[in-house]
Amino acid sequence: MSRREAKALLRECCDKLLSECISLSFEYLPLPNPPLEIPEFPAQPPNNLDILNRQALGISSIDTAGFLYRLELVTEDFEPSYIKRHIAPEAEREKWLSKNIEEISERILILQIKDWLYSALDEESPDTDRWYLSVSTLIGLSLKGSNIVESEGFNLFNSIIFARKPGEMPSKKLTGPHQIAWNGKQADAFYEEIGHPSGVLAANSILDILQLHQTHKNTLLPYWLERLSISKHLSSLLNIPLRVQNLIIDYNQNNCESLLMAAIHTLSHTPELSKEILFQICNSEKVILRRGLASNLSRIDSEDRDFCVSLLENLIEDEDSDTRVLSTTYLGNLARLDRALFIHFAKKISKKQDNRMLQRLIESGLRHYLSLDSNDSEELIPTLWINCNSESRSQLSGMLIEIAKINEKSFLDISMKIYDLDKISHGDLVNRVTLRNSDLGDIIRNNQ
Repeated sequence: MSRREAKALLRECCDKLLSECISLSFEYLPLPNPPLEIPEFPAQPPNNLDILNRQALGISSIDTAGFLYRLELVTEDFEPSYIKRHIAPEAEREKWLSKNIEEISERILILQIKDWLYSALDEESPDTDRWYLSVSTLIGLSLKGSNIVESEGFNLFNSIIFARKPGEMPSKKLTGPHQIAWNGKQADAFYEEIGHPSGVLAANSILDILQLHQTHKNTLLPYWLERLSISKHLSSLLNIPLRVQNLIIDYNQNNCESLLMAAIHTLSHTPELSKEILFQICNSEKVILRRGLASNLSRIDSEDRDFCVSLLENLIEDEDSDTRVLSTTYLGNLARLDRALFIHFAKKISKKQDNRMLQRLIESGLRHYLSLDSNDSEELIPTLWINCNSESRSQLSGMLIEIAKINEKSFLDISMKIYDLDKISHGDLVNRVTLRNSDLGDIIRNNQ
C-alpha cells in the first residue's frame, strides 16, 4: 500500500469520526455555551446538525496543511522505534499507519479539537464558532470512550474548566512540598487555581451529558471523576461526590474501581457524603464493589481510622469469601499501627472456621505481633493452631520454632496451652516441630 493511500485512508477516517462525534453530541442538546465571548457578538448556538457537520467537514477539507502537521506530530510521538531501524522505514511506516487507522485518526482528531479550543478560549478574540465545533466533537469522542480520550481528552476538559488555552500554564504556579525550592513559608504555598465561572458551567454540562449516557453505556466518566475528586475546589464546583454516588447507585459498568477511588479521595474534603457513599458500597449487592472496598481499607485508614474500623466490622462478616479475605489483609496494617485493634479483630477471626481468613491473618499481621510479644500474652496462637488448616499450620510451626530460639519458655507455654485445648492438634504440633528440629520435639514431649 502506497504512502499516499495510507494518508487518504486516514483523512477519510478522520472525517468520518468527526461527523460521528458531532452527530452523537447532538443527541444531548443543548450544547454547553462558550466560556468566553465578545459581548458585541454573542454566540449563536447551533440547532441544526447538518449545518454544523458541513461546517466541520468544510474546515477539515481545506486544512490539508493542518492535517499533515497533526499526522506528523502523531507519527513522531507514537511511531514504534523499530520503524526507524528498519531497512525500508518508509514502507514499514505505511504498514503501521494502515494497521492503526482508527487509533491514529482519534489522536489526530484530538489535536484538531485542541486547535479549535485554542481559538475558542482566546481571551482577546474568542471564536465561538470554533467553540461549538470543538465541544461537540469532544463530547462525541468522550461518549464513544477510549483509553486515548480518557487521558488526552481530560487535558482538554481541564482547559475548559479554567477557560484557558490548552497547554497554557496558569498565571500563578502551584507550589508546595513537592518542589525542591519550597521552604514552607511562602504565602502562596497552597494556592489552587480557581475555575472560571462560565468554564465551570460548561464543564458541568459536559459531565451531565456523560452521566446521562453512562446509565446506558460505559464511558470514560468514572476515570475523569477519579482525577477531579483529588482537588477540593474542583470536586465542590463540579459536584463530584454526588455524581459518584449516583453512578454507584445506578451501577452497570466494570470500571467501578475508579468510582471507589473517587469516593476515597473526597473523604478528606467531603467526609460526610463520602462516608455515606462508602457505606453504600459496603452494603451493596454488587460483590465487585465490596471486594474493591475491602482492598482499599488501608487508604481509608489514612483518612479516618474509626470509620475504617466500622467498615471492617461488616466486611469480615461478608457472605463473599474473597471480600472477607481481602478485608483480613488490612490487619497487617493494624498490627503495626494499633495493637489493641489488631488483637480485637485477630481474636474474632481466629475463632472462625474460615481457613482462608486464618491463613491471611497469619501471613499479614501475626509475625509482627509475635516480634513484639513473643510470650503471646493474648493467647492468639493456640486458638489459631486448632482452627487453621495444614498449610497455615506449616507457617505457624515455623514461627513457633523461631520463638523457641529466643524464648524457649514462651514456646513451651504456648505448646501446653494447645495441649490443654486439643490433644490431637498438639500431636500435630509435635510432629511438625520434630521434623524440623528433633531436639525441640524431644523438649516438648518431656514437658507434657
